[in-house]
Amino acid sequence: MIALVLAVAASAALGRAPAVSGPVPEQFRVWGERAKADPYLIDAVPGMKGAVPRLSTREGRRGLAVFKAPPFAAVSGREVASLTARCDLLRVADCPGQYGPLSFLVFSSRPTTLSLDVSVLQGPGGAVIPAECLDVRVVRYVKVSGDKGDEVIPLLVEKRDKVRVSANAFCRFWVTYAIPPDVKAGIYRGKVGVISAGRESAAIPVELEVYPFALPETAMDFYVYTESSDDHAVFARELADQRLHGMNAGLVHPPVTREGDLKRDEMAGALDTFAAAGMSRKRAFIPLWNRITAEWLNEPDKSIRMWGPWFRYYPFSEKLDRRYVETVKFIRDESGRRGIQAVLEVSDEAGSHPWTIPATKHYLELLKREVPDVARELTVGGGWAGNEDENAHWKGLLDIWSTNRWLADKLERVRKEEPGAVIEVYNMAGAGSRPGGVTAPRNFYGFFAWKAGVGGVAQWVYHHSSTPEHNYVWPAEGGGTVPTLRWEAVREGTKDRAYIEALEQRLKGRTGPVAEAGRALLAEISSNVELAHEDYDAISGGRIHSPSPETIDEWRRRIAAAVVALEAGR
Repeated sequence: MIALVLAVAASAALGRAPAVSGPVPEQFRVWGERAKADPYLIDAVPGMKGAVPRLSTREGRRGLAVFKAPPFAAVSGREVASLTARCDLLRVADCPGQYGPLSFLVFSSRPTTLSLDVSVLQGPGGAVIPAECLDVRVVRYVKVSGDKGDEVIPLLVEKRDKVRVSANAFCRFWVTYAIPPDVKAGIYRGKVGVISAGRESAAIPVELEVYPFALPETAMDFYVYTESSDDHAVFARELADQRLHGMNAGLVHPPVTREGDLKRDEMAGALDTFAAAGMSRKRAFIPLWNRITAEWLNEPDKSIRMWGPWFRYYPFSEKLDRRYVETVKFIRDESGRRGIQAVLEVSDEAGSHPWTIPATKHYLELLKREVPDVARELTVGGGWAGNEDENAHWKGLLDIWSTNRWLADKLERVRKEEPGAVIEVYNMAGAGSRPGGVTAPRNFYGFFAWKAGVGGVAQWVYHHSSTPEHNYVWPAEGGGTVPTLRWEAVREGTKDRAYIEALEQRLKGRTGPVAEAGRALLAEISSNVELAHEDYDAISGGRIHSPSPETIDEWRRRIAAAVVALEAGR
């Protein structure tokens, strides 16, 4: 068995000069280290059974081999035995101020303890990227049931003190780079040493190319569903983690009493925390129903054809309407004082829960009449799938239609009948920890959102204690959160969208061969992005088709090259 733990060996301990030091990047200060215990997780990865990777004579002598394991390739325990490609170079390219991953897998034929030694990266003209800008972690696995039986699949990225490896076992390492925002463009070189039993047994060269341009902000909402913590320090830390993964908007859950009255001081405090988080879009999506206009039932009310646990709305009354309007006005005013735009959600997936349709219409109409300056958003899609005419239900009542299915005819009707409304997408990236659970989120926040021409993207769920299989992060021991591979894929997706934006901005008003080549590149990529949805699968993950990680990486590389070419031809 392998206990998934890791240490970064100090250079001084190996007899070398100390690395150039620098400040620890914000992401590495915000992250937690080890996930809290949960029955869904397993503590170890099983040793290999049967066949093992074939080692060279030299690898056999040193007892380990280093294999390629690209960050978003879901290398499972079943697949390790068939690995052949050695990791002889870790190479990546990105823009100043960005975070991103490097990954590889170490297989050991004998019991040992592993750690990594990450060097400073030397760049042009004596420029450096300090070793503090490389955060070293390990991938923790989870057991899932599939068609071929139980499989051990990569899920979390954790910080540990060391790695104890038994014979014929493996460890997958995850290194996150943070490029300083003011660093010079060029190629930075260093190495990662694999330390086995206190001695360097392998050294992997690192090449990090910094592009000569910065990524722009994208003009759309990026957020993730989450439960706002009552602890403002925890909420602030989680919002920082979301911002560092490309989120520019977020959720603020209104705190209410058991009787459904808004806790105004606590709401103001939550808005203070959100305002201080620095979300660039300054938009707070506020779900305003539970215990205010509705109650949650764990036991379905069969009399209204409720088929499972969900919300049941209270009977309408003038008193309830008055309280609701006063609550919305308070949230609107307090948000405005902090420079935040409040986006109200009066219901959740009303179309797919038909007993909630009358109440949803009632409160949308009430808000439109009494507080028309407050934006109104609703999740849709499930009703369309269930033959509810959501176009007719919500016509004239919504500013934002958030769909969880790409139904082109229904969405085209929205665009035709509601030309001022914004279409956003949510929950098409699924959960799960197999390949679809990793590549779908990246595509969803990136190339899919771009081709769809939507105004925003959201996904369930940042973390939720009752649905751990859907979590994008896990609460960590001692505070903070531990990321999953799919959360890191979300960050790459938001960056993909920003790379596209960088190229599109430079193409505006430009003519000539270089500009035409850039437009042709975007057209080519667009033709290979599929706008369609599939049946939801919580394990394989996602309602959308996703190109391979290698394909998306190549698209980004070519987009960056086009940006550089346009910059050179100013």
